[in-house]
Amino acid sequence: MANQERNTEATDDAIMSSSSEYNLYLPMDIIVDILHRLPVKSLLRFRCVCKTFRHLISNPTFISSHLLYHRTTTATIFIFKHRTTTSLSLLQSPSSSQNPSNLVHPFPNHTRDLHLIGSINGLLCLSLSLSNHPLHCQRRIILLWNPATKLFKSLPPPTIQIPLRLFLFDRNFDDSLGFGFQFHSTSASDYKIVRIISFAAVPSRVEVYSAISDCWREIQVMDLRFYIHKLSCEMIVNGAPYWLLSTPSNHCLCFTWFDVQNEAFVMLPGFDFSGFYIGTLVHWKLMDWKDNAAVVVCCPGNPFFDVWMIEDRCGGESNWCKKFVIGPVLGVEQFWVLQCTKNGEIIVTEAGGRIFLYNPRNGETKNIPIHGVQFEAFHYVESLVSIEGFRQQELNDQH
Repeated sequence: MANQERNTEATDDAIMSSSSEYNLYLPMDIIVDILHRLPVKSLLRFRCVCKTFRHLISNPTFISSHLLYHRTTTATIFIFKHRTTTSLSLLQSPSSSQNPSNLVHPFPNHTRDLHLIGSINGLLCLSLSLSNHPLHCQRRIILLWNPATKLFKSLPPPTIQIPLRLFLFDRNFDDSLGFGFQFHSTSASDYKIVRIISFAAVPSRVEVYSAISDCWREIQVMDLRFYIHKLSCEMIVNGAPYWLLSTPSNHCLCFTWFDVQNEAFVMLPGFDFSGFYIGTLVHWKLMDWKDNAAVVVCCPGNPFFDVWMIEDRCGGESNWCKKFVIGPVLGVEQFWVLQCTKNGEIIVTEAGGRIFLYNPRNGETKNIPIHGVQFEAFHYVESLVSIEGFRQQELNDQH
């Protein structure tokens, strides 16, 4: 290690002493432009070349501009459950022939109760349940992790505790997490995690974790009745998490999203599908469709699905409108949508458990070699983003 440091310092001295010569042939702005185009793996190596590179690549301004340069890069994180374990895989480009790569998170021994809450700017929010007790939410590890840099941070435990008497007498207990991002143009941006605790008999309670303050804080919210059938939010669009508010009774779905900056919930127009679909047995999914909130609906037995988005009308009113129909897919009787990629291709799964990529423009399909019994897919962009308190994964956790 000492020899490596001496070699690095010698390289620094050589570059600094001949900087004028370097600038004659390769100006600094050209160097920065080249570095912006490189993947994170290469930049991590270049940080060891010299102090100049290390300071530049570690600079928050460079990290932000590098993320901005790669924001349109198509990548997908898959989380899929087997009978006894849960796995994470990264597919850098669904359109290419590259196979997904397995990701080893910082707690590889806890895979059965692993949940991916969301993905924002290269950071993943993970939740690990450490107990089979009904009040598992009070024995949960929540962490932020950058799989590209292998840096992570375990968050302090949430502060709102669920009284045992409430759980015993109110079986409609819900506990859900959402991952959000608050952008600041003049100061440090913040990553926040929203925790919703909902009972049928008492008002919902909400607390928010801020990466800047590194603590949880309960906030006052209006009395919302959440229908939470999973531990995480339904989707994340432009840094804001979305939830379903009520059960799909009376042929209507109600959604809300969390305004991360103002720390308040915002209602969306109700999605009333009574005039479009027969019966109440419809498969729906709220998803990020090219940075827009969309509801994807598929009726059992139909080889296609409808895509609905919110449309502003005259007078300032907004409502859900069916934008287009996708399908049928040649050779596939029925399928479900997992995610829409940034370039408009769709990741779907069929009844047999096969996952494939569907291009609605030409009807082509491409198999994705991932196998399991339950799947979810999230947008992902590789980045150098870090937060205060990040630490390195153990080397023996990496394969």
